[in-house]
Amino acid sequence: MEASQLVLPTILLLTALALVMSGIAVAFQIRRDRLPDATRLENVRELRAREEQTLAERRAELSVVEQKIQQRDRLIAEVASLEERLKAIQAELALLDEARREIDEVKAEAASAAAELARISQELAEKRAELERVAAECDPARVAALRQDVERLTGEKVDLDSILPGLRAERDAALRIIEESRTARANDAARELERDRLNRELDELHAKREEVKDIEIRLSVLREETSKLQDDKQRLSAQRDELMTAIRHLQAEHACLNGVADEVTRQRDELEGLRTELGQKRETRDGLVEELTRLVARRAQLQSELNDARPGDGGHRRDEARRNLLADLLKIPACLEFPAVLRGIQRTEDAALQTVSEYLRANGLKYSTRTVHAFHTALKINDNAQLTVLAGVSGTGKSLLPRRYAEAMGMHFLQIAVEPRWDSPQDLLGFYNYIEKNYRATDLARVLLHIDPYERETPQEARNPKDHITLVLLDEMNLARVEYYFSEFLSRLEARPRYEEAVDELKRRDAKIPIDIRGLSPPISLYPAHNVLFAGTMNDDESTQALSDKVLDRGNILQFAAPREFPRINGANGVERPNEAQSFKSWRTWVRPNDRLEGAKREEVDSTIGKLAELMESCGRPFGHRLRDAIYAYVVNYPVSNVRLSLADQIEFRILPKLRGIEIHSHRPEFDNLEKLIREDLDDGVFADRLSQLCEQQVNGAGLFVWRGITREG
Repeated sequence: MEASQLVLPTILLLTALALVMSGIAVAFQIRRDRLPDATRLENVRELRAREEQTLAERRAELSVVEQKIQQRDRLIAEVASLEERLKAIQAELALLDEARREIDEVKAEAASAAAELARISQELAEKRAELERVAAECDPARVAALRQDVERLTGEKVDLDSILPGLRAERDAALRIIEESRTARANDAARELERDRLNRELDELHAKREEVKDIEIRLSVLREETSKLQDDKQRLSAQRDELMTAIRHLQAEHACLNGVADEVTRQRDELEGLRTELGQKRETRDGLVEELTRLVARRAQLQSELNDARPGDGGHRRDEARRNLLADLLKIPACLEFPAVLRGIQRTEDAALQTVSEYLRANGLKYSTRTVHAFHTALKINDNAQLTVLAGVSGTGKSLLPRRYAEAMGMHFLQIAVEPRWDSPQDLLGFYNYIEKNYRATDLARVLLHIDPYERETPQEARNPKDHITLVLLDEMNLARVEYYFSEFLSRLEARPRYEEAVDELKRRDAKIPIDIRGLSPPISLYPAHNVLFAGTMNDDESTQALSDKVLDRGNILQFAAPREFPRINGANGVERPNEAQSFKSWRTWVRPNDRLEGAKREEVDSTIGKLAELMESCGRPFGHRLRDAIYAYVVNYPVSNVRLSLADQIEFRILPKLRGIEIHSHRPEFDNLEKLIREDLDDGVFADRLSQLCEQQVNGAGLFVWRGITREG
């Protein structure tokens, strides 16, 4: 469909859209005109609610007053009852006074009778004593007289004995009267207490009577207020009737507005349908435009093939067209211009590392020998570990080490700044520009093409870099997801055949990365040869992404610890960069195969790997054959023949990064066993102390393990 044929439907669609929007505007204008009345009536509702709340509060107060009135009536009845009881108690006390006097008289008579009885008993005893004394003297006259006295006294005694039961009865009656008197006194005391209590209650009742009077006064006031509230209630009832009428009118208007809203909703749905239809038509148009572009490209391709099929200079035109498409890719990148010439005299690996160490010191950089050897070994074993990552906080020299190492070793150096928006391999290798009809290549794509020893596309020049080495540094590689832009690259690097077998085109096929260039026949692919080494840097901060297991399994992670001391470092003073390139063929003579590890050394490596496999299985982070082969390759290719030191490096570079995020408390036995393995089996106390220190710090914090690196000396 031509673009002109889409103009009329578009105009019609825009006209319908304008009409719908006009209808919506009119509906909203009507609704806005009606809003003031609704707002006024809404205020009346609030006033009504406020008055009803006030009426409810007054009713509550009236209820409280009525309760107090009932309490007052009850208290008045209680006061009358208590007064009657007080009068009865006072009459009973008057009767008790007369009984008390009679009891006192009986008590006096009983006391005198008891005294007389005691006197007679005493006199009788004395007479008996005298009789006994006289009888002893045997005086008949005295005896007769005494006998007469005795008989007289005996008669009196008999008389007294006859009187004594009556007196005893009177005494008992008197004692009972005394007891009753005591009881009466106790009752009197109780009555006195009761009277005091009643007097106090009476005083309280008088006070309450005063309070009741106050309540009656307040009640009269509340009754007046209640009367006013009743009047207000009647007035509010009238207002409520008016409000109900207004509400009914509003409800009618609301129903009308709902009808308008339904109409607006219907129109909006129609508008959404028109928008959807417009989107579909736009997609159809885009598809047609894409199809048109494809057909135009196909026509150009067919025209090119037709021109190539004509007799004459068709082959020359094909070559010229191919060169035009590949013009940007065939450019020699600036990083390959220096060093340009290979070394005339080959050197040993030890001599090369000595040169690197001296060059680093001359540039004012201080790296331990173990760090330099570790980085060098990680690059050497790129057949087994395709990526070397330098991680740590910003400013610890992660980017300087690869650059200065490449300069001292005689390698080309290409630094690529990773951007957060990267999400495909095109960000590394470039893309085909449909407008300019050519391929826009990156420096990495140009390096892969020019340094590939098996590529015939590049022109043969005097300065042929195919035996050179290039170190590619992905700077801040985890600003974007590494799996998005570098995943395919890692897979291609791992699919490369062994260096000795790479001359076979069929074996290199799976490792080639196809380049999408429209109109190019035959197509071209880039092969990441073994003389291209890959390294990367990553900062440990909140802006970066974590590495996946796929990347961790295929790389060595060198963690740079944060510095504790900041000595003054002298910068470079006229240090000259070496101008001879390192031969890759000579470099490959430094690489030793895994089968070079034999005897006791192999048994020690197998034992350590077995313990690590068991430990990682317990932590839920097992590893497979790829990691085992990489550990073998690192131990074999370490510049110094020290199995324990190289195994400790591999635990730091390959095992600890995989334990990131493990809960330390739940896996404390595994961490203790790992520390014991490093300290006792591998004899690296500094490494074991650093691991123990980090575990103690982090178990008291978030509780999750994160390796923070270690500072090596020497």
